[in-house]
Amino acid sequence: FGLKPLFESLSSYLCCPPLNFAAGAFASATLEEEGVPMAGPMLASDGDGDGEAHKARGNELLKAGNFAEAAAAYSLAIKANPTVPAYWSNRSHALLRSGDANGALKDAEEVARLKPSWAKAHYRRAQALKELGCPHEAAKACTHGISVVEGEAEAKELRKLREVMSAASAAIDLSGWWHGTVSKELGGFVQQFCFLPEGELRCSVYGQQLPGNYVLRDVEIGSNGDVKGGVDVSLNGEKVPYLFKVDGNDKDMLHLCCPMKSPPERPRTFHGPGYVGMKKGHEVSAEEALNSLSEGQRVLRYLEELAEAMEARLPSSSGGDSRAADRLLEEAEGGGTVNSNQLMGPETLEDKAKKMAQEHHVQALRVKYSDAIDGIAQCLIKGETLPSEAYPEEAKGLEKLLRRLRRCEEAEQGEDEEEEEEEPPKKLPMEAESTAPPPAAAPAAPPSAPDALPAPVAPAAAAPPAPAAPPP
Repeated sequence: FGLKPLFESLSSYLCCPPLNFAAGAFASATLEEEGVPMAGPMLASDGDGDGEAHKARGNELLKAGNFAEAAAAYSLAIKANPTVPAYWSNRSHALLRSGDANGALKDAEEVARLKPSWAKAHYRRAQALKELGCPHEAAKACTHGISVVEGEAEAKELRKLREVMSAASAAIDLSGWWHGTVSKELGGFVQQFCFLPEGELRCSVYGQQLPGNYVLRDVEIGSNGDVKGGVDVSLNGEKVPYLFKVDGNDKDMLHLCCPMKSPPERPRTFHGPGYVGMKKGHEVSAEEALNSLSEGQRVLRYLEELAEAMEARLPSSSGGDSRAADRLLEEAEGGGTVNSNQLMGPETLEDKAKKMAQEHHVQALRVKYSDAIDGIAQCLIKGETLPSEAYPEEAKGLEKLLRRLRRCEEAEQGEDEEEEEEEPPKKLPMEAESTAPPPAAAPAAPPSAPDALPAPVAPAAAAPPAPAAPPP
């Protein structure tokens, strides 16, 4: 791994400027090399003249940018007195600046052994792990340091570094393609995300990619290795605050949950219709899979999904049950009559919400299968093209689907007619005290339109009128 180049790349995943590795880059970089400790008294032993002299020489060399020579001077100080944590800490910093991150990590671990409650020990260790390309371990080092340090000021600096390292760890875990199927309430389609450097995002739905961006928020690393936090995804100018988690035991599984209310708020749990489990990798797009089919097979699949969507739009009393519709229509063929309410039932608020969801579904199907396939399907529905002539191999399946679609169309038309009918006039209450004989009744008039029996549905054998194209 590289040093500065590596973490400039990592910082690009965090949507923030590259980290500055110059002296004093972090608020806690008040170093013993300059004669000022991070916190607490100087830790050098009394009478350790030789060690202090070598340390002072090392500090001068470090300020001059001579990192290798500064490390050598600190080595002499350690040789003079290896029990002084500050000598090891200073050499860890010099080695890190000279490019020896492994050596810096070893020295930082020795500092932590000599003085476990000293924040500088854990800060040095986290910095070395960061340079080695291990932000996850660096964040854990910060967490351990926070649990053992004595002062709040020192813990605050460790929290700052942990926040950066946790986000870097999450960016690495999230990077690349993920795919999963959203809930039926959201359309039941396959959604794919690709997290790229510099906060770039690609979202793929039905083979079409949408560009966007993302920002990580409040990332935490659990004791079991779980990485959890917020990720704000922006597509087409709209920001969606997701909750995400990557399991510590299964890095190939991403849990995502989007808000289901307006204004959108980040969910707190991974439950409900907004949840989707995504697996690592890029799935073959729906467009690529469809292109491998013949035109007749694509038309057949389109009409099948369209019929399901149309039937789902029927009110809850019928539930879009095609078998119930078949039974009622069979009765009509035997000479009976069918009222639209028998097919549809009264519309509820749930029915209206279902209609709106299914309209989005139908639009998505047209995007998925293309305008060309939709145009062919409409010609078949209207009877302008015969299935047996256009697609002999799929003719039987197409004819069955066309019957389903025409029944849905007739049911929707019947519902509209029922809504347009006027309510029958209310009868006036009879006067109980009246004893006069009723006037002579006029000849009975034919029943008004609302009280008339519904017109019988034409038998299936008769050619139905050409239905309109399915509503979007």
